[in-house]
Amino acid sequence: MSFENEKQEKGNPFAALDGRKASIVDPRGEVTVKTLKDADEALSFLENHPRAAEIAEEGGAILEDPVQLKKLIRKIDFTIAPLLAAVYFLQFLDKTTLSYTAVMGIRTDTHLVGQDYSNLSMLFYVGFLAAEFPTQYLAQHISRLGLYLGVNIMIWGLILGFHAACTTYAGLAIVRTLLGIFESCVAPILVLIIAMWYKKMEQGRRVSWFYVCNSLTQIFGGFLAYGVSFANTKFASWRIFYIAIGAMTMVIGLLVALYLPDSPVKARRFTDAEKVAVLMRVKDNQSGTQNAVLKKEQVLETFKDLRVYLVCLATVLSSIPNALVLNTPSGLVGAVCVLLVGYLSDKWGDRSIVMLICILPTILGAGMMIGLDPGGIPANKAGLLAASFLTGTFGAAFMLLLAWNASNIAGHSKKVTTNALTLISFCVGNILGTQTFQSYQAPGYISGKISIVATLSALCFVIVALRVYNDFLNKQNQKILAGMSEEEKREMREKMAFADQTDRKNPFFVYTH
Repeated sequence: MSFENEKQEKGNPFAALDGRKASIVDPRGEVTVKTLKDADEALSFLENHPRAAEIAEEGGAILEDPVQLKKLIRKIDFTIAPLLAAVYFLQFLDKTTLSYTAVMGIRTDTHLVGQDYSNLSMLFYVGFLAAEFPTQYLAQHISRLGLYLGVNIMIWGLILGFHAACTTYAGLAIVRTLLGIFESCVAPILVLIIAMWYKKMEQGRRVSWFYVCNSLTQIFGGFLAYGVSFANTKFASWRIFYIAIGAMTMVIGLLVALYLPDSPVKARRFTDAEKVAVLMRVKDNQSGTQNAVLKKEQVLETFKDLRVYLVCLATVLSSIPNALVLNTPSGLVGAVCVLLVGYLSDKWGDRSIVMLICILPTILGAGMMIGLDPGGIPANKAGLLAASFLTGTFGAAFMLLLAWNASNIAGHSKKVTTNALTLISFCVGNILGTQTFQSYQAPGYISGKISIVATLSALCFVIVALRVYNDFLNKQNQKILAGMSEEEKREMREKMAFADQTDRKNPFFVYTH
């Protein structure tokens, strides 16, 4: 790519991006942003840099050289991906520690009876739900995502250690709720980071790189719990397990706080030329990086956007089975499926079709469970094993919903609000799921199996509706662009790139389907 077309006004190579300047094509002289405070932080970095011409040339050279560009993408991957994967691995492992300690004696030692155990699982999501909006808006205001995430991780690692001191249901209820509060920031922040650094058709695969850890923890957590259960000490093995996992979490939290970049503009390990190259590479996303100002109009637009409600409904429907498909031999199946789905969604440029492909096997597997084991007495063990493996594929659906948010929402306040609503929906789905598998239905759990079929079948229709609506919005934008001259489109496309405008106010925004 060349920067020559951007060299305007007093030799500033980034002048074309500055939406504060009145349009020279549109006779109305419209602006896309009033001040740098209202714009994306990338615009302030580019406009105010003392060596703007120099870094523009150096950044352009990186983008024009395939070898340097490949090196840059690899540097982004190795800087971002390992830390995001470690965070998501720990989050899923930490919130599921209760299921591992259930076989180590925690029920007996803390005197859990009846629905106490299920309620503890639910309380995690209650805390998660209550904190979602406050933690996301606080993260936006601080505008230091890496530091904010790292501090939250260290705090929840400490809370995990406190689990070891609990002797009653009340104590566990408190720490489980606090754990949910401090883990609530994770997924939305990871989605924001992916959206900042990667092109739209790179985001599905990158989200899969951290989301696959959900499946890997099923493998790792089981082995770790098995090993700890042989510990021969005065302390119960489940207490040792909590202390060990808590300590590991705090170490990872410190690494995240120190080394995860807050944004491309604030990435200390990247040169200014590399920062320019990163920003110009993702410019065509038309979604920018971040803005620290909470914009009420963007928040209101979020609540008026039908797509957001469809994503939330899809999230609830995809989350209910999380509590129903438990401890199946599907960890490896889920890992392979997530990576494959992420790759295909980018390669095909299509999220919805790939999402449907990963949901259908789970519907089939749940149906087989109903037919082969209706009352808890297996009629065909080989068939049930196959069904159990099939139920490991649906988890990739929520991963693609996260990738959809990264690709299909613009305006930082709108992104923050949408991600918060999505995770609140995730909590609601999981809470509903914990209350669907009732102990009195053991060993068949027929209503739980029916719920899997019903919720995932409904999810398929919601996904189709989202695809149709996204395509409709793309056609609406094309009609708007058809009424603009080529010169006007060229000028406005540049000015909208880092104006921190929402997707609905930007005719150059393209929705992925």
